[in-house]
Amino acid sequence: MKREGLFRTRGARREPWQLAFAAVAVGVASAAVAVALRSGVHWLFAALEPIRQEWWGMLLLPAAGAMLGVLIIRVLFNEPGGHGVPAVLEAVTRKAGHMRRRSIVSRLLGSLVNVASGGSAGLEGPIVYSAAAVGSSVAGSMRLAERQRVMLLACGVAGGIGAIFNAPLTGMIFAMEVVLAEWTLGALLPIAVSATVATEIGRLVMKSESAFTVTASMDWGGMDLAASAVLGGCAGLLSVGLVVMIFAGERFTRKLKVGFWTAKLGVVAGLGGLCVGMLGWLEPGAIGEGYEAVNDALSGEMVAGGALLLFLFIKLLATTITLGSNSPGGIFAPSLVLGALLGYGFGGLLHWMMPEAGFATPAFFALAAMAGLVSGSMQAPFTGIMLALETTGGWSGTLPLIMVSVVSVLVSRTFLRHSFYTWELAERGELMRPGSDRRILAEMNAGEMMDAEAVTILTGQSLDHLAQLLPTTVRNHFAVIDEQGILQGMLDLTALRGVIFDETLRRVTPVDTVMDTDVIPIREDQDLLGAMEVFEESGAWVLPVVDSEYRFLGTLSKSTLFDRYRTELIVQTADHQV
Repeated sequence: MKREGLFRTRGARREPWQLAFAAVAVGVASAAVAVALRSGVHWLFAALEPIRQEWWGMLLLPAAGAMLGVLIIRVLFNEPGGHGVPAVLEAVTRKAGHMRRRSIVSRLLGSLVNVASGGSAGLEGPIVYSAAAVGSSVAGSMRLAERQRVMLLACGVAGGIGAIFNAPLTGMIFAMEVVLAEWTLGALLPIAVSATVATEIGRLVMKSESAFTVTASMDWGGMDLAASAVLGGCAGLLSVGLVVMIFAGERFTRKLKVGFWTAKLGVVAGLGGLCVGMLGWLEPGAIGEGYEAVNDALSGEMVAGGALLLFLFIKLLATTITLGSNSPGGIFAPSLVLGALLGYGFGGLLHWMMPEAGFATPAFFALAAMAGLVSGSMQAPFTGIMLALETTGGWSGTLPLIMVSVVSVLVSRTFLRHSFYTWELAERGELMRPGSDRRILAEMNAGEMMDAEAVTILTGQSLDHLAQLLPTTVRNHFAVIDEQGILQGMLDLTALRGVIFDETLRRVTPVDTVMDTDVIPIREDQDLLGAMEVFEESGAWVLPVVDSEYRFLGTLSKSTLFDRYRTELIVQTADHQV
C-alpha cells in the first residue's frame, strides 16, 4: 500500500470527528438534565424539611414520595418502573440503542420526588436513564446507524454521571465498563468528550468541586494495605447481602402487584415508603441520599460502636425496602453510605483491638470501603474505585482502594452470578452486547432466512420420483411430507448415491425406508442462536424449518446462515442508516 493510502481509509477521518461533535451536544444536554435533577432534589429536600420535623411528616413523606414517583413513571409517562439502568442495558443489547424521548423526563421527575421525600436511593439510576435517552434522541435526529446510536447513548450516560457527581472519569468508566462492556479507542474518544463537557457545565452551574469533604488524615502504611484485604472481604459480603435483599424485596412486592391500584398507582411502593419513614423516625440519617453520614465519616466525627452498627442496619433495610419496592432511584448513594459506615466501624474496631499498632484513621477505611461496596454491588471495580476517589479527592489512598475493590468483587462473584444491574437481563438470556455473535444471531429468526429453494416429495413415493426431480434442482436435501404438508423426514442425496443410480432399486425403494426420521427441525420463530445450537447438536449442514403444527416451510443451511450473519455484521457496524 502506498504511504498516502494510509491516510485515505474510507470513513476513518470523518466518523471520529462526527461522533466528537455529536458528543458535545450530548454532553450539553445531559449536563442540563443532571443539573435539573441534582438541584431539584436538594431544593425539594430542603423545602420539605419543616414537614419532616413533625413525626407524622417523617412517616408519611417517604410514602407519598414513593407513590407519586411511581405514579409519574407508570401512569403519566406509561413506562416500566424500577431504577432504570437495566432498561438502558436492554436498549443497548436488544433495542439497537433506541429510547423514547419522553424517557428524558419520566425517570427524572419520578426520582426527584422519591429521593427528595426521603426514599433511600441515589441519583445515578435516574440520571443514567434520562441521559441515555438524551444520547439516543440526538443520534435519532442525526439518523445515525446502530453502532453510533449506542455510542451516543453511552456518551449521555458518561455526561450525566460526570455532571451529577462531578466525576468525569467515573462517568467514562461506568459507560464503558457497565453500559458498553467495551474498551476501545473508538468508544473512548466521544465518551471522554461528553463527560468533559457535561462535568464542566455542571461545575459552572452548581459550583461544586467534590461531593464529599475529607478533613481527617488519609495517611496509611503497609499494615493498612493488609487490613484493606480483610475489609474488602467484609465489603464484598455486605454488597452481596444488599443485592440479595433487594432482589428478595422485588420478588415479594411483585406478588403484591396484581392490579391497577397496587402496580400502576404505586400502593406497594407507598407502603414501602411508609416503612422507610418509620426507619427514618428511628434514624433520620437513613433517609434520602444520606451524604451527611459520609461527610461525618470522612471527617472523623462519628463514634464507632453499637450506634454505628444500628445505623448501618437501618440504612441497609431502608435501601432494601426503597429499591425492592421498585421505587425510582439508584444504588450508588446507598452503597457509598453503607461503605462509609462499614469502613469507619472496621477502622474503629482495629484501633480498639490493637491501639498501639498504628493503623490509619477510621476515616481512611471509610473511604476504602466506599469503593468496595460500589464495586461489589455492581461487580465493576474500576467504577467503584474512581467514584470514591473523584467524589472525595482521596487520591493518596489509591492502592488500598484497589485492594478493597478487587477483593470485594471476587467475593461478590463467588456468591452472585451477575451484578445488580445485569442480573435481570442475564437471567433471561438477553444480555447481548452490540456486534457480538450472540447479539447478531438472536436478532434474526429462521423464518426470515430460509433457503431460496426447497424441494419436497410425498411420503409413499419411490426414489424414482426423486430421481426425476434432480435435473430441475441443485439441492442435495429433500423434505418428505404427507398430503397435509406435515414433515415426515429428510433425504440426503449424498447418503443415497449407492441406490439412486440403480434404476431397478430406485423403482422398488420407497422414500419412507431411506429417509432420516431423527432429523431435528427448526421452528420458524426460533432465533438463529437457538438454530445454531440445533446445528451443533445434530451435526447437520441443512435442517428443515417447520411451523407450530409441524408443517414443512423450507430449509435452512449453514451457508445461508453464515452469509446473512456477515451481512448483518456489516449493517451493525455501518456509519449511517441505509
